[in-house]
Amino acid sequence: MHTKINTLICRRNLQLVAFATMCIVGSFLIGIQSAGDVKPVLHTEAQQANLLQQLPLDGDIDGDGKVTLQDEMNILQMIQGTRKITEQALATDPDHNGQLTVSDAIVILDRLATP
Repeated sequence: MHTKINTLICRRNLQLVAFATMCIVGSFLIGIQSAGDVKPVLHTEAQQANLLQQLPLDGDIDGDGKVTLQDEMNILQMIQGTRKITEQALATDPDHNGQLTVSDAIVILDRLATP
């Protein structure tokens, strides 16, 4: 039993424990010192990042950020030919079939009717 304790408390193990403790304390101190060095993100930078990552909302034909009854009416007008079909409209195709049809208008109506 005495030899097991001596083996556990040998010089090499004590050095390893001391080194590990210094690493942990050093990491903690560096973290505290560098915490104030964080550069805040400006509002304009955040907006640019959001615009790059923002995908078109399915069914938002007019691009106002919401799917409304106006979007459904725009689809019907495009189908009838009284309104030009735009790239924005095709990019937000509600049923993802690459075409604007009556079924897209029905998908929007279903979404609006569902609470």
